Amino acid sequence: MNVLIFSVSIGNGHDQVAHTISQEFLHRLPHCRVKVKNTLRLLNPVLDKVLLESYMNIIKIYPKAWGALYDRSNSKESLIDINDISNTLFKGRLKKEIDEFKPSVIICTHPFPSSIMANLKSKGRFDIPIVTVITDYNVHVAYLNEHVDHFILANEYLSEDLLEFGIRQDRILPFGIPIRKEFTHGGDPAEIRQRLGLADKRTLLVMGGGLGLGEISNVVKKTDDILDDIQIIAVAGKNSRLERKLKDLKLKNDLKVYGFVNNIHELMEISSCIITKPGGITSAEILAKKKPMIIFSPLPGQEYENTEFLMNAGIAMTTDNLNRIPALVKQLFRSENRIPCMEKMAEEIAKPFAAKDLTEHLIKLYNQ
Repeated sequence: MNVLIFSVSIGNGHDQVAHTISQEFLHRLPHCRVKVKNTLRLLNPVLDKVLLESYMNIIKIYPKAWGALYDRSNSKESLIDINDISNTLFKGRLKKEIDEFKPSVIICTHPFPSSIMANLKSKGRFDIPIVTVITDYNVHVAYLNEHVDHFILANEYLSEDLLEFGIRQDRILPFGIPIRKEFTHGGDPAEIRQRLGLADKRTLLVMGGGLGLGEISNVVKKTDDILDDIQIIAVAGKNSRLERKLKDLKLKNDLKVYGFVNNIHELMEISSCIITKPGGITSAEILAKKKPMIIFSPLPGQEYENTEFLMNAGIAMTTDNLNRIPALVKQLFRSENRIPCMEKMAEEIAKPFAAKDLTEHLIKLYNQ
Protein backbone atom coordinates (compact mmCIF):
# COMPACT_ATOMS: atom_id res chain seq x y z
CA MET A 1 0.00 0.00 0.00
CA ASN A 2 1.35 3.45 -0.97
CA VAL A 3 0.11 6.47 0.99
CA LEU A 4 0.81 9.98 -0.27
CA ILE A 5 0.11 12.75 2.28
CA PHE A 6 -0.02 16.42 1.30
CA SER A 7 0.30 19.13 3.93
CA VAL A 8 1.14 22.84 4.15
CA SER A 9 3.62 24.33 6.64
CA ILE A 10 1.43 27.30 7.56
CA GLY A 11 1.33 26.78 11.29
CA ASN A 12 2.64 23.59 12.86
CA GLY A 13 -0.64 21.70 13.18
CA HIS A 14 -1.23 20.51 9.62
CA ASP A 15 2.30 19.10 9.36
CA GLN A 16 2.03 17.48 12.76
CA VAL A 17 -1.18 15.68 11.80
CA ALA A 18 0.39 14.56 8.50
CA HIS A 19 3.38 13.00 10.26
CA THR A 20 1.18 11.44 12.96
CA ILE A 21 -0.85 9.68 10.26
CA SER A 22 2.36 8.63 8.49
CA GLN A 23 3.78 7.06 11.65
CA GLU A 24 0.52 5.26 12.38
CA PHE A 25 0.44 3.71 8.89
CA LEU A 26 4.01 2.46 9.31
CA HIS A 27 3.16 1.07 12.75
CA ARG A 28 0.09 -0.79 11.53
CA LEU A 29 1.41 -1.83 8.12
CA PRO A 30 5.24 -1.90 8.28
CA HIS A 31 5.65 -2.90 4.62
CA CYS A 32 3.63 0.03 3.27
CA ARG A 33 5.27 3.09 1.70
CA VAL A 34 4.32 6.51 3.07
CA LYS A 35 5.45 9.90 1.81
CA VAL A 36 4.63 13.36 3.27
CA LYS A 37 4.95 16.32 0.92
CA ASN A 38 4.71 20.07 1.47
CA THR A 39 2.37 21.28 -1.30
CA LEU A 40 3.56 24.88 -1.32
CA ARG A 41 7.19 23.79 -1.52
CA LEU A 42 6.32 21.66 -4.54
CA LEU A 43 4.71 24.69 -6.14
CA ASN A 44 7.49 27.15 -5.31
CA PRO A 45 9.99 26.95 -2.40
CA VAL A 46 10.33 30.75 -2.28
CA LEU A 47 6.54 31.19 -2.18
CA ASP A 48 6.38 28.65 0.65
CA LYS A 49 8.80 30.69 2.74
CA VAL A 50 7.13 34.02 1.95
CA LEU A 51 3.64 32.76 2.78
CA LEU A 52 4.82 31.19 6.05
CA GLU A 53 6.50 34.43 7.14
CA SER A 54 3.44 36.46 6.09
CA TYR A 55 1.14 34.18 8.06
CA MET A 56 3.33 34.44 11.16
CA ASN A 57 3.44 38.22 10.94
CA ILE A 58 -0.27 38.70 10.35
CA ILE A 59 -1.37 36.55 13.30
CA LYS A 60 1.15 38.23 15.60
CA ILE A 61 0.70 41.86 14.51
CA TYR A 62 -2.81 42.12 13.07
CA PRO A 63 -4.87 39.01 13.93
CA LYS A 64 -8.13 40.72 12.94
CA ALA A 65 -6.88 40.77 9.35
CA TRP A 66 -6.47 37.00 9.51
CA GLY A 67 -10.02 36.71 10.85
CA ALA A 68 -11.33 38.86 7.99
CA LEU A 69 -9.47 36.73 5.44
CA TYR A 70 -10.80 33.54 7.06
CA ASP A 71 -14.39 34.82 6.95
CA ARG A 72 -14.03 36.12 3.40
CA SER A 73 -12.73 32.77 2.19
CA ASN A 74 -15.50 30.84 3.98
CA SER A 75 -17.73 30.94 0.93
CA LYS A 76 -17.95 29.07 -2.33
CA GLU A 77 -16.13 31.90 -4.09
CA SER A 78 -12.45 31.01 -3.99
CA LEU A 79 -9.93 33.78 -3.34
CA ILE A 80 -7.40 32.05 -5.58
CA ASP A 81 -7.63 30.31 -8.94
CA ILE A 82 -7.30 26.67 -7.93
CA ASN A 83 -7.79 25.63 -11.55
CA ASP A 84 -4.75 27.60 -12.69
CA ILE A 85 -2.60 26.44 -9.75
CA SER A 86 -3.65 22.81 -10.31
CA ASN A 87 -2.65 22.95 -13.97
CA THR A 88 0.70 24.55 -13.12
CA LEU A 89 1.48 21.97 -10.44
CA PHE A 90 0.38 18.97 -12.45
CA LYS A 91 2.60 19.92 -15.37
CA GLY A 92 5.66 19.65 -13.16
CA ARG A 93 6.69 17.98 -9.93
CA LEU A 94 3.22 16.91 -8.80
CA LYS A 95 2.55 14.76 -11.87
CA LYS A 96 5.98 13.17 -11.49
CA GLU A 97 5.34 12.56 -7.78
CA ILE A 98 2.03 10.82 -8.41
CA ASP A 99 3.18 8.88 -11.47
CA GLU A 100 6.32 7.54 -9.76
CA PHE A 101 4.87 6.86 -6.30
CA LYS A 102 1.56 5.38 -7.55
CA PRO A 103 -0.40 6.08 -4.34
CA SER A 104 -3.22 3.79 -3.24
CA VAL A 105 -4.76 6.78 -1.46
CA ILE A 106 -4.02 10.52 -1.20
CA ILE A 107 -4.51 12.21 2.19
CA CYS A 108 -4.65 16.01 2.60
CA THR A 109 -4.36 17.77 5.96
CA HIS A 110 -4.97 21.30 4.63
CA PRO A 111 -7.67 22.71 2.31
CA PHE A 112 -5.14 24.00 -0.23
CA PRO A 113 -3.82 20.58 -1.36
CA SER A 114 -7.28 19.09 -0.93
CA SER A 115 -8.71 21.61 -3.42
CA ILE A 116 -5.89 20.97 -5.88
CA MET A 117 -6.26 17.19 -5.73
CA ALA A 118 -10.04 17.36 -6.09
CA ASN A 119 -9.70 19.73 -9.06
CA LEU A 120 -7.26 17.41 -10.82
CA LYS A 121 -9.46 14.40 -10.12
CA SER A 122 -12.49 16.21 -11.56
CA LYS A 123 -10.56 16.62 -14.83
CA GLY A 124 -9.70 12.94 -15.01
CA ARG A 125 -5.96 13.47 -14.38
CA PHE A 126 -6.06 10.56 -11.92
CA ASP A 127 -8.62 8.32 -10.23
CA ILE A 128 -7.14 7.88 -6.76
CA PRO A 129 -9.21 8.07 -3.54
CA ILE A 130 -8.79 11.43 -1.77
CA VAL A 131 -9.12 11.78 2.01
CA THR A 132 -9.35 15.23 3.59
CA VAL A 133 -8.56 15.60 7.30
CA ILE A 134 -10.15 18.68 8.90
CA THR A 135 -7.90 19.77 11.77
CA ASP A 136 -10.26 22.07 13.71
CA TYR A 137 -13.56 21.81 15.59
CA ASN A 138 -15.34 23.52 12.71
CA VAL A 139 -15.75 23.07 8.97
CA HIS A 140 -14.42 25.72 6.59
CA VAL A 141 -15.97 25.61 3.13
CA ALA A 142 -12.48 25.55 1.56
CA TYR A 143 -12.19 21.89 2.62
CA LEU A 144 -15.35 20.84 0.77
CA ASN A 145 -15.40 19.37 -2.73
CA GLU A 146 -17.61 16.73 -4.32
CA HIS A 147 -14.55 14.87 -5.68
CA VAL A 148 -13.14 14.17 -2.19
CA ASP A 149 -13.97 10.59 -1.20
CA HIS A 150 -13.78 10.90 2.60
CA PHE A 151 -13.90 13.78 5.08
CA ILE A 152 -12.36 13.17 8.52
CA LEU A 153 -14.11 15.30 11.16
CA ALA A 154 -13.06 16.22 14.68
CA ASN A 155 -16.43 15.11 16.01
CA GLU A 156 -19.73 13.69 14.79
CA TYR A 157 -21.52 16.86 15.97
CA LEU A 158 -19.95 18.64 12.99
CA SER A 159 -21.53 16.27 10.47
CA GLU A 160 -24.56 18.53 10.04
CA ASP A 161 -22.31 21.23 8.58
CA LEU A 162 -21.19 18.88 5.80
CA LEU A 163 -24.68 17.54 5.16
CA GLU A 164 -25.92 21.12 4.64
CA PHE A 165 -23.30 21.49 1.88
CA GLY A 166 -24.59 18.36 0.16
CA ILE A 167 -21.85 15.96 1.31
CA ARG A 168 -23.26 12.43 1.59
CA GLN A 169 -23.32 10.83 5.04
CA ASP A 170 -21.31 7.81 3.86
CA ARG A 171 -18.36 10.10 2.99
CA ILE A 172 -18.26 11.63 6.50
CA LEU A 173 -15.96 9.87 8.96
CA PRO A 174 -15.92 11.53 12.42
CA PHE A 175 -12.82 9.72 13.67
CA GLY A 176 -11.39 12.87 15.29
CA ILE A 177 -8.21 14.91 14.84
CA PRO A 178 -5.20 12.54 14.71
CA ILE A 179 -2.89 13.16 17.68
CA ARG A 180 0.36 11.54 18.78
CA LYS A 181 0.32 8.27 20.75
CA GLU A 182 1.75 9.98 23.83
CA PHE A 183 -1.63 11.60 24.50
CA THR A 184 -3.56 8.31 24.44
CA HIS A 185 -2.21 6.97 27.72
CA GLY A 186 -1.41 8.57 31.06
CA GLY A 187 1.95 8.51 32.78
CA ASP A 188 2.63 8.33 36.50
CA PRO A 189 2.18 11.93 37.75
CA ALA A 190 4.42 11.36 40.78
CA GLU A 191 7.24 10.00 38.62
CA ILE A 192 6.87 12.86 36.12
CA ARG A 193 6.94 15.51 38.86
CA GLN A 194 10.02 13.97 40.48
CA ARG A 195 11.88 13.69 37.17
CA LEU A 196 11.06 17.28 36.18
CA GLY A 197 11.76 18.73 39.61
CA LEU A 198 8.20 19.90 40.18
CA ALA A 199 6.19 20.06 43.40
CA ASP A 200 3.13 17.97 44.23
CA LYS A 201 0.54 20.76 44.37
CA ARG A 202 -2.17 22.32 42.25
CA THR A 203 -0.56 23.14 38.93
CA LEU A 204 -1.57 25.55 36.18
CA LEU A 205 -0.17 24.99 32.70
CA VAL A 206 -0.12 28.19 30.63
CA MET A 207 0.74 27.95 26.93
CA GLY A 208 0.16 29.68 23.61
CA GLY A 209 0.88 26.94 21.10
CA GLY A 210 4.20 26.25 19.39
CA LEU A 211 4.59 29.95 18.53
CA GLY A 212 4.06 31.16 22.09
CA LEU A 213 1.26 33.54 21.08
CA GLY A 214 -1.05 35.49 23.37
CA GLU A 215 -0.30 37.50 26.49
CA ILE A 216 1.22 34.59 28.36
CA SER A 217 3.42 36.65 30.68
CA ASN A 218 0.44 38.81 31.71
CA VAL A 219 -1.67 35.72 32.37
CA VAL A 220 1.09 34.31 34.56
CA LYS A 221 1.54 37.58 36.50
CA LYS A 222 -2.18 38.15 37.10
CA THR A 223 -2.69 34.56 38.19
CA ASP A 224 0.23 34.78 40.60
CA ASP A 225 -1.10 38.05 42.07
CA ILE A 226 -4.42 36.53 43.12
CA LEU A 227 -3.84 32.81 43.72
CA ASP A 228 -1.74 31.27 46.49
CA ASP A 229 0.00 27.95 47.00
CA ILE A 230 -0.04 26.93 43.36
CA GLN A 231 2.58 25.94 40.82
CA ILE A 232 2.66 27.55 37.37
CA ILE A 233 4.21 25.95 34.30
CA ALA A 234 4.63 28.39 31.40
CA VAL A 235 5.52 27.14 27.90
CA ALA A 236 6.87 29.81 25.54
CA GLY A 237 7.17 27.56 22.47
CA LYS A 238 9.55 28.92 19.84
CA ASN A 239 9.17 32.46 21.21
CA SER A 240 12.63 32.96 22.76
CA ARG A 241 11.86 36.57 23.70
CA LEU A 242 8.83 35.44 25.70
CA GLU A 243 10.87 32.68 27.34
CA ARG A 244 13.43 35.23 28.59
CA LYS A 245 10.66 37.53 29.81
CA LEU A 246 9.01 34.73 31.76
CA LYS A 247 12.28 33.67 33.37
CA ASP A 248 12.82 37.25 34.60
CA LEU A 249 9.48 37.33 36.44
CA LYS A 250 9.56 37.54 40.25
CA LEU A 251 6.59 35.63 41.63
CA LYS A 252 5.40 34.46 45.03
CA ASN A 253 4.30 31.09 43.60
CA ASP A 254 6.56 28.46 42.04
CA LEU A 255 7.14 29.05 38.32
CA LYS A 256 8.73 26.64 35.84
CA VAL A 257 9.44 28.04 32.36
CA TYR A 258 9.99 26.00 29.21
CA GLY A 259 10.65 26.93 25.60
CA PHE A 260 9.63 24.53 22.84
CA VAL A 261 9.09 21.08 24.39
CA ASN A 262 8.53 17.55 23.14
CA ASN A 263 6.93 16.32 26.37
CA ILE A 264 3.86 18.56 26.51
CA HIS A 265 1.83 15.39 27.17
CA GLU A 266 3.68 14.99 30.49
CA LEU A 267 3.13 18.62 31.46
CA MET A 268 -0.59 18.18 30.72
CA GLU A 269 -0.67 14.98 32.76
CA ILE A 270 0.47 16.71 35.96
CA SER A 271 -1.63 19.85 35.48
CA SER A 272 -4.84 20.61 37.36
CA CYS A 273 -5.98 23.12 34.72
CA ILE A 274 -4.68 24.26 31.33
CA ILE A 275 -4.84 27.91 30.25
CA THR A 276 -4.34 27.95 26.50
CA LYS A 277 -5.13 29.16 23.01
CA PRO A 278 -7.65 26.84 21.29
CA GLY A 279 -5.76 25.48 18.30
CA GLY A 280 -7.41 22.37 16.88
CA ILE A 281 -4.59 19.93 17.64
CA THR A 282 -3.89 21.44 21.08
CA SER A 283 -7.58 21.17 21.96
CA ALA A 284 -7.70 17.53 20.83
CA GLU A 285 -4.65 16.74 22.98
CA ILE A 286 -6.15 18.40 26.07
CA LEU A 287 -9.44 16.57 25.54
CA ALA A 288 -7.56 13.26 25.33
CA LYS A 289 -5.98 14.09 28.70
CA LYS A 290 -9.44 15.08 30.09
CA LYS A 291 -8.12 18.31 31.58
CA PRO A 292 -10.19 21.45 32.38
CA MET A 293 -9.44 24.20 29.87
CA ILE A 294 -9.50 27.99 30.17
CA ILE A 295 -9.24 29.66 26.77
CA PHE A 296 -7.58 33.04 26.22
CA SER A 297 -6.69 35.16 23.17
CA PRO A 298 -8.28 32.98 20.46
CA LEU A 299 -7.36 34.10 16.95
CA PRO A 300 -10.29 35.40 14.89
CA GLY A 301 -11.33 32.68 12.49
CA GLN A 302 -10.90 29.00 13.27
CA GLU A 303 -9.86 29.56 16.92
CA TYR A 304 -13.03 31.55 17.60
CA GLU A 305 -15.03 28.69 16.14
CA ASN A 306 -13.05 26.11 18.14
CA THR A 307 -13.83 28.12 21.28
CA GLU A 308 -17.54 28.14 20.45
CA PHE A 309 -17.56 24.36 19.99
CA LEU A 310 -15.64 23.67 23.22
CA MET A 311 -17.79 26.07 25.25
CA ASN A 312 -21.02 24.59 23.90
CA ALA A 313 -19.71 21.12 24.75
CA GLY A 314 -19.19 22.16 28.38
CA ILE A 315 -15.46 21.44 28.48
CA ALA A 316 -13.94 24.91 28.56
CA MET A 317 -14.22 28.36 30.16
CA THR A 318 -13.22 31.62 28.53
CA THR A 319 -13.10 35.39 28.95
CA ASP A 320 -12.13 38.35 26.78
CA ASN A 321 -10.67 40.03 29.87
CA LEU A 322 -7.33 38.58 30.97
CA ASN A 323 -7.87 40.11 34.42
CA ARG A 324 -10.69 37.64 34.96
CA ILE A 325 -8.65 34.49 34.34
CA PRO A 326 -7.63 34.10 38.03
CA ALA A 327 -11.32 34.38 39.00
CA LEU A 328 -12.17 31.57 36.57
CA VAL A 329 -9.43 29.42 38.09
CA LYS A 330 -10.88 30.10 41.54
CA GLN A 331 -14.36 29.12 40.36
CA LEU A 332 -12.95 25.92 38.98
CA PHE A 333 -11.07 24.92 42.11
CA ARG A 334 -13.78 25.93 44.62
CA SER A 335 -16.56 23.93 42.97
CA GLU A 336 -16.92 20.27 43.87
CA ASN A 337 -18.75 19.49 40.63
CA ARG A 338 -17.15 21.66 37.95
CA ILE A 339 -13.95 19.70 37.29
CA PRO A 340 -15.61 16.23 37.39
CA CYS A 341 -18.29 17.49 34.97
CA MET A 342 -15.71 18.95 32.58
CA GLU A 343 -13.68 15.74 32.73
CA LYS A 344 -16.78 13.69 31.93
CA MET A 345 -17.70 15.92 28.98
CA ALA A 346 -14.11 15.82 27.72
CA GLU A 347 -14.21 12.03 27.80
CA GLU A 348 -17.43 12.13 25.75
CA ILE A 349 -16.00 14.49 23.11
CA ALA A 350 -12.39 13.24 22.95
CA LYS A 351 -11.16 11.02 20.11
CA PRO A 352 -7.75 9.92 21.41
CA PHE A 353 -7.44 7.04 18.94
CA ALA A 354 -8.28 9.02 15.81
CA ALA A 355 -5.00 8.13 14.07
CA LYS A 356 -5.50 4.42 14.75
CA ASP A 357 -9.15 4.41 13.66
CA LEU A 358 -8.42 6.40 10.49
CA THR A 359 -5.49 4.28 9.33
CA GLU A 360 -7.23 0.99 10.12
CA HIS A 361 -10.25 2.11 8.08
CA LEU A 362 -8.15 3.17 5.08
CA ILE A 363 -6.04 -0.01 5.22
CA LYS A 364 -9.23 -2.06 5.13
CA LEU A 365 -10.50 -0.09 2.11
CA TYR A 366 -7.37 0.39 0.03
CA ASN A 367 -4.67 -2.12 1.01
CA GLN A 368 -4.97 -4.37 -2.05
